[in-house]
Formats: sequence, C-alpha cells, structure tokens
Amino acid sequence: MITQMRKMFSGESRVFYLYRFISLAGTSLVYAIEDRGPPLGVKIGIILVLFIFATWITDMYTQSGKASRTIKITVGLEMTGMMVLHLLSGGMDSPFLWCVFNPAWMAASYLSSAYCWFMMLSYFLFITAFSYFFANGQMETLGSMLLSENRFYLMLLFMTLTIQLLAGVKNRLEIANARTNESMEHMKSLYQIVEAATHSDSENLKIIFAEFALKLTKLRMSFFWDVNGHAKPDQLITQGVLPIGIETSLSEAFDMQEAELRRLEFSRLMSLAEYGDFLVMPIRSSTRFWGVMGVKIEPASYEEGRQGYIQQLGFLSELCSVILERHQLERIENQLMIIEEQNRIADEMHDSVSQYIFGIVYAVHSLSRKWKEISREQIKEQLQLIQESSVAASKELRSTIYSLSSRKNGGDFWITTVKSHLDSVSKLHAVKVNLHVTGDDHRLHVNYQKALFRIISESTGNAIRHGHSTLIKVELRIKPDEVSLSVLDNGSGFSVKERLSDPKTVGLGVNNMELLVQSLGGTISIQSAQGKGTHIQLTIPFQPQDNKELNELQMMG
Repeated sequence: MITQMRKMFSGESRVFYLYRFISLAGTSLVYAIEDRGPPLGVKIGIILVLFIFATWITDMYTQSGKASRTIKITVGLEMTGMMVLHLLSGGMDSPFLWCVFNPAWMAASYLSSAYCWFMMLSYFLFITAFSYFFANGQMETLGSMLLSENRFYLMLLFMTLTIQLLAGVKNRLEIANARTNESMEHMKSLYQIVEAATHSDSENLKIIFAEFALKLTKLRMSFFWDVNGHAKPDQLITQGVLPIGIETSLSEAFDMQEAELRRLEFSRLMSLAEYGDFLVMPIRSSTRFWGVMGVKIEPASYEEGRQGYIQQLGFLSELCSVILERHQLERIENQLMIIEEQNRIADEMHDSVSQYIFGIVYAVHSLSRKWKEISREQIKEQLQLIQESSVAASKELRSTIYSLSSRKNGGDFWITTVKSHLDSVSKLHAVKVNLHVTGDDHRLHVNYQKALFRIISESTGNAIRHGHSTLIKVELRIKPDEVSLSVLDNGSGFSVKERLSDPKTVGLGVNNMELLVQSLGGTISIQSAQGKGTHIQLTIPFQPQDNKELNELQMMG
C-alpha cells in the first residue's frame, strides 16, 4: 500500500511538491532580507525549523493512504503549523502567508469538501482575529482590514474552488478508468473461461466455474453443486477458505431443497445457522437443470455488493449452462459418429470380408462331404481356390484396418495438429515457438494425446498472455514406459509460492494441468521467478497401445 501511494504522489503530485519547496524557499528569502521582525539569526533558525517541518510533513503525505485518517491529520498539522508560523512572522503581513496554499491544495485534492472548507474557515478566522487583535498597529477596523486583504482571501477562495473542481474531474476519470479496467478484467475472464472450458472435460467444468466465481466476486468461498452427480463424492465442489464442516452442511441443505432448487429461476439467498448467508444461482439450459453455483456472502460486503454478485453469478451461470449444453451435444455427436462409423465398417466387412469367409466355409464344407468321391486333382484345385479366397479376405481385412489406422496409412494426425496449433499461436502473437519431439507419438493412447495437447496449449497460452514471452521451447519425449513434457519460456515469470498459495490469484490453467496430469498418474513441477521466465515439467507413466493383433495380420499378408 505504501509503495502504491508513493507512486501516486510521485506521479500526480510532483508539481505540488515542487511548488511547496519553491514557495517556501522564496518566502524564506523575503523573510530573511526584510527589515522588520526578529534578528537575522532568529529568522534563520525559524527558516531551518520550517524546512525540517516541511520535509517531515511531505514524508507523512507520501506514506499516508489516499483520503485516509492519516492524511487528514497531516493536513490539520500543516495548517496548524502555518497558523503558528504566521503568529511568529507578523500575521497578515507575513511573507509566509502564501504558503497556506500547500495544505489547502492537499485538502482540496484528497479530502472531502466539508473537511476542506472547515480547514479554510478555521484558518481564515484565526489569522483575521490575530491580525485584528494583536498585529493591528494602525488600529484598522475589521471591515477595512478585510477589504485591504481581499485579494488574498479571493485568491485563496478561487484557488480552493478550482482545485476542488479539478479534483472532482480527476475522481470521475478515476472511476471511469476503474470501470474500464473492471470491464477489461471481465472480458479477460470471459476469454479464460471459454478457453479453459474448451480444453476441459465436462467433469472438470464445475471446478473451473467454481474457481471463476471466486475470482470474479473476490470473496473467500465459492461452490458448484452438480444435481446430476448423485452417488458421487464430488457432487459438491468448493473453492477458497472453508470453515470446518461447511461442505457437509451445504450438501445436506441442497439435498433437502433439491425439488425447490429445480424450480428456481433466479438467484436466491440461503442461510445456514452456523455459517451465514450463501448466494445461490441456478444453472439451467433449454433442455435441463444442471445444478447451482454460488458464493458465501461476507457480512461486511453484503449490502453494497449483493447486486454486483448477482450480476456476476448470473453471467457465469448462463455461460456455464451454454458450455455444458455444448459439451452434452458434442458427446451425443461423438456417439452418433461412432455408431455411424461402426455401421460403415460393418457394411464394408459384410460386403467384402464376410463374403470371402462365407465362400471359404462353403468350400470347406463341400470338400469335407465329397473328398472321397472326387479325384486328387479336383481336391488340389478346390484347396487352391480356398487359399486364394483366404488371401483375398486377409487383404480386404488388412485394407480396412489400414484405413482406420493413421499409423498404417502413413498419417501423422496428432503431432501434425500440435504443430499446426503452435504455428498458429506463433503467427498470431508474433512469438517464436520451438517444438522438438522424440519417440513414436503413435504409441500414445488417445487419452494421453488429448491431455498433452491441452497442457501444451494451456502452458504456451499462459506464457504469452501472462508472461509476455517472446520465445517458448516445447520438448516432448516419448519413452517405452513414460512420456515427459517440458515447456520453457523467457517471460516475466512469477513467484510460484505466492501465486499457488492464494486461491484468488492462482491461475486456472495451472489447476487444469495438475488435474490432467494427476488423472493419468503423473507428476508436474513449475519453476519460475520474477524476471526469469517459467519452466513447466511433467512426467506421465503409460502403457503403449497393443498392436499385437495388427502385426499378426500384417505378417499373414
């Protein structure tokens, strides 16, 4: 906080501090050379004390928070110091009179209008009373004194009004800038949600959306309750800081109110006696009810933030229902594609291989019945036909298998997809991406291929978006019993310990990668530091695909 405030004051108030010390130096010089007042030695002492006081006040401003109690006290102290200085240097005739613009500037810029004008009125009454009762050598009336100093008072008035006007404009600009940043953060979160959901299975989506609910609302706890997850230990997914026993209480409350939750159309506030209030939002698509997501409402932010939380959860629930619906449709589409492919293969084998096999069976049956009645030459001729039919059936079967196997037909689909994706990323973001693969990628099962593709995509995406990398090295090694992946970038890096220890800042991509690696029984490590890039390494044990039957069929040909 102190670092941020120092940056704020060093930036937008540099002119103010320059004016502070220039005005102090100028008025001090005038005070030192004028004839009236105490001796020169006393004046120099007053000036030294004044500079020490000004330096101390400046440090207090730098270390105080914007519109905080500290800055109010600091403005009050400086205003009091100005009053004492005027007492010692001649009241309205003091050359330090114009230094009062220093605290007036700070009060008008960073404090409320009421506090600012209270300080100005107090100063006005004090300096006028002192000048009238104690420094009124010519016995002027109060009215004539005010008229003689009207330029100073008007200048002070107009300057305070101008600063307040400019401060109001600046505050409105800051609010607009904050809203713009918030909108940009939401857009960024939307992009991250869509990307994470695209590269995740349906089972992991509830974890992703629970994490994003925590990230968007900036509260301490979020959850996702899957109504279709009965008899599963992970029906309720929670993220953030969890009081002891809260998961059990939430699960019981959802189970008891399931019928009511299924009819829920909008958000609802649910209370648990021991744990407080929870904002619940239904997740419903055009075809089904998926469950609810929500957050634990903190008492301190309940009134001012409830509407914002409703909007954020509403946005997430609609997006979640769309993505879940899309995953469901993709699953159905994949099943239909499998059925269609099964039917095609069945028809193809029926029209080719089964016909040959039927002919072989019929020929063998006929030969077994008549071999005693036919000549040796006829038997030899019949066996020759059976052999030719067998060879033809084997070729047809092998041809069908080859057409289904990317390895057999010379295809290189998976690694080509990875290369194509990284090439697109490289061109889109003007980043150099080097891919090096050793080993036979055809030995990887499709589950490993999908997981590795998602991890490569997620890690390179994070290196570009968050690390602002210009060079990424991806190395994939496929060994007989394991596969290892290394992704190294030259980005800005981060503190791994701090990032992973805070659920509000930990990247969702990191969690997705950890889930994928753990689901395959592997291990993952992340090494990074500020300004030194990031290195992600993982190792996954695996059993290669069994090609024994295909090899035997190939040998038959």
